[in-house]
Amino acid sequence: MMVRSKILIYLLAFYVLLQFIWWGYQILDLGALADQTQEDTSRRVIMIIGEGGVFILILMAGFWKIQQSIAKEIQLSQRQNNFMLSVTHELKTPLTSIQLALQTLKKRNLNPEVRENLIAKALNANQRLSSLIDNIINASRLESNDFTPRLEIFPLNTFLQSKTEELTIIYEQASITLLCEVDIINADAYMLETIFNNLLENAIKYSDENPKIKISVKNKGRMTEITIADEGAGISAQEKLQIFKKFYRVGNEISRSQKGSGLGLFITSEFVQLHKGRIKCENNNPKGTKFIIELPHG
Repeated sequence: MMVRSKILIYLLAFYVLLQFIWWGYQILDLGALADQTQEDTSRRVIMIIGEGGVFILILMAGFWKIQQSIAKEIQLSQRQNNFMLSVTHELKTPLTSIQLALQTLKKRNLNPEVRENLIAKALNANQRLSSLIDNIINASRLESNDFTPRLEIFPLNTFLQSKTEELTIIYEQASITLLCEVDIINADAYMLETIFNNLLENAIKYSDENPKIKISVKNKGRMTEITIADEGAGISAQEKLQIFKKFYRVGNEISRSQKGSGLGLFITSEFVQLHKGRIKCENNNPKGTKFIIELPHG
């Protein structure tokens, strides 16, 4: 059971014990009521009834809080189980793909087109594996409060063009459009790269066979606003409230078709908050999802 649930139960039990001791004292002291006036007796009865009412209210509130805490614990446990199932699959699948591609390249004389296709698949699988390992390490460090942004000023447009070209090579079917109206940004380069990797890979993953993604960057007051929009299936209103939670993924891991670990958006949200920024998820028009990030100019 979670530490918070245990503390609540211990506090509630301690309060119940104290209350019973106090009421026991009151019962033993009833003999003294005979020597008191009617007014004193009425005051004592009202006091006991009032304490009893407060006791019942506190007891009900305590049980409600414990029930909430246990429900959250069950949800977290389910997400952790899903994470373990997904990681087992996510580690094995790219390794198998890389191994098959390398074995084919080694044993056969292939024409250039097939060869390039196998190399692209191996690079894609390697990128997936690298992203998963990075996310696991980053989530662990965030849990230990081991991250402090190392802010530096660098050209944002050049940075985004480089990331876009890199992902276009790996995901050949993706069409990524970049519109950047901001020249420089003051941010942690590693964290910003991780944010873009997670959001862009997420957009590609949840789109159709030919993903169309638009990245736009502009100044908005004292903030730099970064929008990443896709034309995929979209995210329901209920899921929008959950997607930034650690390990959260929609549905059951056994029946889910999309790949993922449930860490990417959690890490993205945490990195944005470490920059004292904000992130939100909205519907894209006419379809799909867009993530909007606001980072202070610094």
